Amino acid sequence: MLIVAVTGVFGLSVALLLLYLVRKDHLHMSHGLGWTIAIVLFAALGFAPSIFDRLASFLGVNYAPVLGISLAIGALVIKALMSDLEATKLKVSQQRLIQKVSLLEGDIRALSKKPPIDD
Repeated sequence: MLIVAVTGVFGLSVALLLLYLVRKDHLHMSHGLGWTIAIVLFAALGFAPSIFDRLASFLGVNYAPVLGISLAIGALVIKALMSDLEATKLKVSQQRLIQKVSLLEGDIRALSKKPPIDD
């Protein structure tokens, strides 16, 4: 019975922390659905860890923690992929902005006939 109380407190704590971070905009809202699912899962699995055992049994996994580890690794891979996609978009956007600024500087130099400013 103690383990259910400990996991319940842990699950609820993590769920409340995630909810707080989403509400205060510390976690980006474009990932809001994913974080909402994580909040619900942490709270549910915290108070009813036997659900996870039954799910593992239903899926044919003999040792339930292996299912949790596999799901965690999958979630981390998806998160890493999403981060890489976002970083790539930001790099492309940054490169385009640098090119536009460079073109504008060239136009200003051509119109003002002043020597270039060295950084």
